[in-house]
Amino acid sequence: MAHGISDPENKKEHIDSTNVLNDKLDQLAQWIKESQHFIVFTGAGISTATGIPDFRSGMDTVLETGPGEWELEDHKKKRKKTANVIDDMQKAIPSLAHMALVALQRQGRLKCVISQNCDGLHLRSGLNPTNLAELHGNMNLELCSKCETKYLRDFDTVGIQSHYTGRQCDTRNCRGRLKDSIIDFGEDLPQDALDKAFDHAEQADLCLVLGSSLTVTPAADIPERVVERKQKLVIGNLQRTPLHKVATLNIHAFSDAIMKGIMERLNIPIPTWIVRRRIHVTSQPSSNKQNQYRILIEGRDPDNVDIPYTLFERIQVIVDQKVIKQRQRQPFVFDLVDNDQQPIIIRLHFFGHYNEVPFELTYPNLTSIPKDEQFYLLFDPMKGQWKKTIHSDDLLV
Repeated sequence: MAHGISDPENKKEHIDSTNVLNDKLDQLAQWIKESQHFIVFTGAGISTATGIPDFRSGMDTVLETGPGEWELEDHKKKRKKTANVIDDMQKAIPSLAHMALVALQRQGRLKCVISQNCDGLHLRSGLNPTNLAELHGNMNLELCSKCETKYLRDFDTVGIQSHYTGRQCDTRNCRGRLKDSIIDFGEDLPQDALDKAFDHAEQADLCLVLGSSLTVTPAADIPERVVERKQKLVIGNLQRTPLHKVATLNIHAFSDAIMKGIMERLNIPIPTWIVRRRIHVTSQPSSNKQNQYRILIEGRDPDNVDIPYTLFERIQVIVDQKVIKQRQRQPFVFDLVDNDQQPIIIRLHFFGHYNEVPFELTYPNLTSIPKDEQFYLLFDPMKGQWKKTIHSDDLLV
């Protein structure tokens, strides 16, 4: 069983003064400019700004989310109702620090983000999964226990019993049981993510730690490897870590404050977060019924078309202002007959974690639905509006 930090001295939180912080950020920004292989290692502290509590902050923490989960368990206490905690992690919006990392990756300055978090926020933020190693899994990712096919879901996939979620693989010749990807305490880390992380640690000339106590191995061995190679390690954390004395620089500040200061010094704007969706629509005429078509609507990972993504709470087909068909579970397949060439509307209802409004696909008639159509939908939670585009570059806002 995991516990909070036992040494009272290591529980203490430190906040750098404005002048000290500015000097440290000046130095870090310069190192990032000079770096040939810059990596970032993130822990729960990067997500506290989104309302997700961490694990090891002390009982007298300055964090609005309150003490860490394991600290509360150790003291047999409940979280105060006044704590600024989100009621559903699926509703968490990536923080300023998350989005700053996205910008650095798109600029080519950041080679890899190695994360201990399973909240899915790095992937949701728009970080390219090729340059992301999620050591402890992702709450939105399921894996087939037989063929290892990946499935993304717009809901929490965490299984109740031995990681099994109760769903099956969609592959017709497999139908294996699906498991969540979460790594529980004491379990082995996924080898592919671990290999990717250590590979980048072997190349890194600069590693920035954001919001990690660096007490859980083998994850904590990754930034330590950078030190062993006599390269720069910068630790951004309120508490001191086991690598405090060997770090090139220790910054005692919130992750958002660190990344805001860095981006200002690099003169790189931090992008606004948007909900990104990839939709795939296909239409096939029936081989034995005249004027009948089979319509399939499915979600796909915005960054990898081969990964299915469960996006819809339900889908409705509307003709003449009437709902003629509705499905509330996958697969979203509709067998439709085109009798009188009437306009057809396919209304997509999302899970609404960010108050997404339904989006309507409008076609002059059934036969006008493309045989194979793929497009992206972008939703701005601040404006409450969807934007449809076929250009993947539009995702890089």
